[in-house]
Amino acid sequence: MAWHMTTLGFLVSTEQDFRHYVYQTTEFGEKIESRNGSYTCWTPGAGIELWAQTNLHRRLLGMNPHFRGQSSVRVQITGRIPRYESSILDGAFYGWACPSPIGSNDQLHVPFIFDVPDYDVYDWVHIPCTTRVQLAAFAIQARCFSDEERHYTAFINEEHGQSLLTFTPRKMFTPNGRVRPARAEATISARVLSAEMLTNPVTWQKFYCARLLTLLGELDMVADPQMVLGRLAAGAIIQGDFWLSGRLLDRY
Repeated sequence: MAWHMTTLGFLVSTEQDFRHYVYQTTEFGEKIESRNGSYTCWTPGAGIELWAQTNLHRRLLGMNPHFRGQSSVRVQITGRIPRYESSILDGAFYGWACPSPIGSNDQLHVPFIFDVPDYDVYDWVHIPCTTRVQLAAFAIQARCFSDEERHYTAFINEEHGQSLLTFTPRKMFTPNGRVRPARAEATISARVLSAEMLTNPVTWQKFYCARLLTLLGELDMVADPQMVLGRLAAGAIIQGDFWLSGRLLDRY
């Protein structure tokens, strides 16, 4: 999880560094009770969220970062993925993104998994259901293509009958077609709608923030500048591997 923190401008290279921010989160954050314990959410600014976990015995279990942006994707959630091997408070959802209205002729469904920093508070979710999700894509590694390179890439993709916008979940299915509890990661090719450099108000380190147009719809993206090759700017095409973190926006 250390590199997820680095993505948001936190200088984390050791377990001691990570614990430092866990303790800061528990000190300055807001506590939220859940069935199996509690979360403490610290929002220091610039869209950054840190979610520390405490079990029913008041023992700190860990912490997950999230980036709170403005994106909203319609998702048909069809399954839960508890991450008990990591923490009783960790978990993910399996679903299908549906950017087109349900019932429309051009409806396109894309399967994916996204981790949830406050997974244990979603007892009210009745599966299957359709809801809105704010998704943040944390760049593992990515490359940006300028306008000139984009035209060349478009030509190559047209030759192979592919689109510039692609979304490929990582190791989601077993050989028999069943869903496996895979990592919430995907290889994405997307168009950059907007991009800016933000400053972490805790460490004063810089990190990228962008709005992407993907096959799922519009996503928020954050990245460590060292993990992005090329110029990240509006109009560019970005391709790379991303970890997906999401929070449900609707309650019904």
